[in-house]
This record gives sequence, C-alpha cells and structure tokens, in this order.
Amino acid sequence: MSDNARIAIEKVLFLGGESDAARAFFDLVAHQENEESGPDPKVLFVPSAGPRTPQEGAWVPCFGSNDKNALIRQVLNFGAQLVSTLTVDGRELSLYSAPDQGLFGITALADPRPHSEALGEVAFIDLYTPLAEKAANYYANALSCRVIHEQVPTPGDYRFLVWGVEPVAGVVDMLDVLPAAVPPHWIPYWRVLDLEAEVARLSDLGARVRVPVTDSALGPFALLADPFGVTFGLQTPASDTLLLEHGRSHT
Repeated sequence: MSDNARIAIEKVLFLGGESDAARAFFDLVAHQENEESGPDPKVLFVPSAGPRTPQEGAWVPCFGSNDKNALIRQVLNFGAQLVSTLTVDGRELSLYSAPDQGLFGITALADPRPHSEALGEVAFIDLYTPLAEKAANYYANALSCRVIHEQVPTPGDYRFLVWGVEPVAGVVDMLDVLPAAVPPHWIPYWRVLDLEAEVARLSDLGARVRVPVTDSALGPFALLADPFGVTFGLQTPASDTLLLEHGRSHT
C-alpha cells in the first residue's frame, strides 16, 4: 500500500441473526440520555451474506482505506480468503476469513473521514480468539499496523493494533477467559458516560450482564449480551484517551 494510505474501522456489521430486532435494540443502546440522538451511523445490520457467514448473529468490523484495492491485495497476500461481497446502504463491502477463521470486511474509507467521539457510538472493537498472537500478527501485516502487547490482568493477555498512533482494534487471548471451543468473534464497545447506569438501563431492556463493570489498564468496561445472546461492550471516554496515550507511548 502507498505511504499515504489510511486505515480505520469504517463500519461494524451485525451479520445474520435477528437483524431487524437487533437494530431496534441497538438503536436503544445508542439513544442514551440525549433525546436527539439517533442510531450509530457506523453500525450496519445485514440479515445474511451467504452460507459461509454466521447465521445466528455476529459482529464483523469493516476496515476502511483510501486505497481499498491495495488493501484487498494485501489482506489476500497475507492469507485471508474471500467469503462474500455485498452492498449495504449503497456501500460495497467484501468479507474475508482471516487465518484464525475470524471474519472481517474491507470497504472504502469515507472522504472526508469523520472523526467522532460522541456518546452512543461504537468506540472500539476487540477480537476474541484462541490464536491471539497469530491473529494480531496477521492483522498487523495485512493492515500495515503495529502491535502493542499489553500484559494486563483484565481482560486477559491483550494486544492492540495501532495505525500511526491511532488505535484500530484489540486482540484478546480468548483462552484466558473462554473455552477453546468458542469460535473467534468480535465484540464492539459503545461509548457511554455512566457505565453503571447504562448497564442497569440496558438490563431493563432485556440485556444480560456477562462481565459487570470492571476496571482495566485501558479504562473501565462492561460486557453484556443483547436479548438474542450476541455480546457487546460498553466503555467510557476514558478509554479513548488511554488507548491513544498507549499508542503514542509505544512509537
């Protein structure tokens, strides 16, 4: 890829499952206390993308680049396999299976690229995989990112990908927290101001708490499952700052 290419999470797909019902629920996640807030424009809901994609509901990040074709060549050269191509809301997306069997997408980066740290939007995303080192190295090579390896007690052995100094995604060693039989999966984190209050509000709306509010080296977080069992996270603006500081401190 060219030296001027940029990489960022452009969209997050909710793929398969009860996509219409999930859309309604996550509109409420994004709503929070602001009566004027609407659904997160970064999140797209896709009923199905073919037989090789999850049918029961899963999150898939779409990495955007202003040199999309070069990025596609690069992710394939490092071992990804094309799974499906689709058009959602007029946007062309291609889905790939990484060497650890986790799914991800590639799309064009919006121009000009919006930068938002608004409450009620997806702030970050983590990959939970039993092959954390392999996966982190793959994405670092394929996306032209750096890997920062953090030995932290929570959420487990943790790596995160940084483009320049900008955090892109995290990689969690799933074997620290989940059985090996669980397939690789992504968990997006919505940005909220009051974790305890949001966990209580979303629990009243049918979510189930999987990890209560927990402190970590990268800020407090909580994990919940939506009414259909798909896991998502919450974090505060403190994590935006801490992730950026970690990216800068490891240059």
